Amino acid sequence: MSVVTSTPQASIRLGRPQKGTEGEAASRILAAAKPIFFREGFEATSIEAIASAASVSKKTIYTRFDSKEDLFEAVVVRNIEDNVPMVERAAAEDGPVAERLLRIATVTLDIALTPDCIAMRRIIVSEAARSPAFARRLHDDGVARVIPLIERCLEDGNASGEIAVGDVRNVADLFLGLAIRGFVEKAELGLEGPGLTHLKREALKRAIDFFMLACRRAPPNRT
Repeated sequence: MSVVTSTPQASIRLGRPQKGTEGEAASRILAAAKPIFFREGFEATSIEAIASAASVSKKTIYTRFDSKEDLFEAVVVRNIEDNVPMVERAAAEDGPVAERLLRIATVTLDIALTPDCIAMRRIIVSEAARSPAFARRLHDDGVARVIPLIERCLEDGNASGEIAVGDVRNVADLFLGLAIRGFVEKAELGLEGPGLTHLKREALKRAIDFFMLACRRAPPNRT
């Protein structure tokens, strides 16, 4: 009689990762958490589901993130850090003021109108009363980094004589409202679909033409 022996298959070990892989574990957790949060929403998402998707234990998650709120905030930061550099690179390119503003707005909207960013902003708005830190993080790490790019463009336009604006900071915020916020808010409310479509691009160009008309230096009085 022969005895058949089987070699047990290696099992996935959940828990604290080996030394030197802590950063890798955090990245894996964030990568797993992002689609679950964005698909299910904040309240419906469980740490158990994220742990399962990341192949780690709940304990491993809580050794890196204090709470579900802390984890979602980290997801927001990671999403911003993955995207804002693209806007910064677009803003660094030279050109006429109108062209630079169009480039900044186009890249910003290409990012903000993705399904992921729309889902993220919907969660932030829905949780604003209970977790205002989410909105603060979005503003401080995202919006507050884009506004100086617009301000610098306006300052260059003042210096070159293309435009003449006094309160650059206020005018930059007005540009944000005219050229960017409206598109984003409509997408958040479901009034328009995601993506910067041809019709939206044409509307954006018209908005920037209107903005430039308001900012251009008035012709001297001829008497």
